Amino acid sequence: MSANLPRVVALAGGSGSGKSTLARALRARLGEAQTASLPVDAYYHDLSHLEPAGREGVNFDHPDALDLDLFATHIAALKSGRSVQMPTYDFTTHCRLSDSVNVAPRPWIIAEGILVAATAQLQALYDDLIFIEADAGVRYSRRLERDQRERGRDEESILRFWRRAEDTFGDWGSQAQRAAKIVISGELPTAEALTVLCDHLGIESVG
Repeated sequence: MSANLPRVVALAGGSGSGKSTLARALRARLGEAQTASLPVDAYYHDLSHLEPAGREGVNFDHPDALDLDLFATHIAALKSGRSVQMPTYDFTTHCRLSDSVNVAPRPWIIAEGILVAATAQLQALYDDLIFIEADAGVRYSRRLERDQRERGRDEESILRFWRRAEDTFGDWGSQAQRAAKIVISGELPTAEALTVLCDHLGIESVG
C-alpha cells in the first residue's frame, strides 16, 4: 500500500447520510498521525458583506456557495506533500472566521461533504470515492437534531434549508453516486459501515 500513498478517500452523500460520522471513525481507525481531514463544509464563501436576512436566502447546498477551486487546490497540495491553511466557518452567522487551521500532509487524506464530488476536477483528485446512502426520513431527522444542537436553528429554518439541499442534491450531489467505487448504507451501525469501508480500502481490522 505504501507505493500508493498519499491516498485520498472522499466520502459523499446526502445531508445527514452519515458522512462525517464515518469519516471520524475511519480517522480513528487509521490514527490521527496518519490522516489529514478536509471537510468541504469548511470552504463556504464568507457572507459578511450581506445582511443577516440576505444570508438566510443563500442556497448553501449549491456549488456556488463553496470555494471548490480552493478546496481542490488544497487537496492537490496535500497530495504533493505541502501543508495548507484550511478556512474555518461559523454556521450560525454564515461568515468565515479570521483563524485558519494548518493541515499537514499525511499518508491518508480524508475529504467529505455533500458536494465533495460536484465537479470532474474534484473527482479526478480522489483515489477512492465512497457514496453513503440513507433514507430521506432518516437523514432529515439527523439534520434536524444536528442543526438544533450545533447551529442553534429553529425547525422552520432547518426545514427550509433541507428542502433546498434535497433539490440541489438531485442536481449536483448525486453525481457522486454514479462515480463512486462503492455505495455504503449510512443506516448501518457505524462499526459495521466502517468494516465495509475498511474492507474496500484494504485496511486490516483491529481487535
